[in-house]
Amino acid sequence: MNHTDLILFIFSLAILLLMAVISGRLAQYLKMPKVIGELIGGIILGPTILGLFYPGIKQLLFASSGSVFQARDAFVKLGAILLLFIIGLEINLPKIKELRKTIIWTSFFGSSFPFIMGLTSVFLFPQIWDYSPDQNKWLLPLFIGTALSISALPVIARILLDLGLLKSKVGSIILATATIDDIVGWIMFAIIVANFSPDAKHINPAMTALGILAMFAFTLTFGKKLAKKLTLWSEKKNDSDSLFLGITLVLILLGATLAERIGIHAVLGAFLVGIAFSNSEPHKMHTAMRQMVLYFFSPLYFVSVGLQVNFLKHFDLTLVLGVISIATLGKVLGAFIGAKISKLNNQEALAIAFGMNARGAVEIILATSAYQAKLIDERIFVAIVIMAIVTSLISGPMMKKILERRTKRLTAND
Repeated sequence: MNHTDLILFIFSLAILLLMAVISGRLAQYLKMPKVIGELIGGIILGPTILGLFYPGIKQLLFASSGSVFQARDAFVKLGAILLLFIIGLEINLPKIKELRKTIIWTSFFGSSFPFIMGLTSVFLFPQIWDYSPDQNKWLLPLFIGTALSISALPVIARILLDLGLLKSKVGSIILATATIDDIVGWIMFAIIVANFSPDAKHINPAMTALGILAMFAFTLTFGKKLAKKLTLWSEKKNDSDSLFLGITLVLILLGATLAERIGIHAVLGAFLVGIAFSNSEPHKMHTAMRQMVLYFFSPLYFVSVGLQVNFLKHFDLTLVLGVISIATLGKVLGAFIGAKISKLNNQEALAIAFGMNARGAVEIILATSAYQAKLIDERIFVAIVIMAIVTSLISGPMMKKILERRTKRLTAND
């Protein structure tokens, strides 16, 4: 990268971050998740809007090839790795154990229903998906099933916080179940990438699954102990905060490297490192790191998503409506049935079901990773991103309406 390209790279990051801050704040003002505003800001700067009216400026600032593009792409991928580490830190393993009977059923049905519906829809309606089984029979069906079954832990946590439900029974069940869904979803995605993508190493799927489970087992045993010992050890050293932060960053990068090396996505390795630290006492440097990721790397990542494709050119109404319908019906119906089996009342079960339906940031990361790995085309990428936006927007208001109705009913009975 020459001097001119370096200047252009830094300037383009500044423009992206400025747009992310403005659009994110506007979204919050309109009572929407900030990530949706950041995504829309990227669409404005990408080929959809800026590229349509001022293609020369768009090509200069946000070219889709060349050294500046490669540098920005690497920087954004680093942001995704750090973001998945932060998501891993939010995993509450004790809460999962405490609510295991409820979340087993809710998670199982809440994941299996949309997974099966998504997978079968590809086989039943191949023309809508532009699916050709001659190329790779299981690639698209498996990915669509996985994409529609996942939930978005960060967005769900923010919605519950806004509604004052973060520490409630309903909120705890939703968070614990979303955690399981995220873990299972990323495992499935890792298996798909390792075995079915165009650049796959074609490892035996069973071996891939065993390798991922071994990584999880190590994380939940030795990884947790190592993270705790590291925290205690660093506190005894001079300049302990910077030492702890430095070693944490090294572990994140090593985890991502290992995951990528064995044929699964790098973000899963960072996610596991986050889980390992999640049960330790919260460290103030993790708080500082969380702020850096959420206010710098995360906005840059999500605003960059809008630069990927032309959302108007690749918008397919039939496909978009189909994805939203299957994702919502599968998740809400499945989670509701699972919650009812766990003997929750109708209002609680329905609130949990709609809470689980928010796809948000995690879905967008999954879709972007899949698009970059050539698992899906532009049409499907656009449809999944729009589904993530729509489900995140309807989740909070539906939960609020259901629980307010329940409160009024209880008050009337008293």
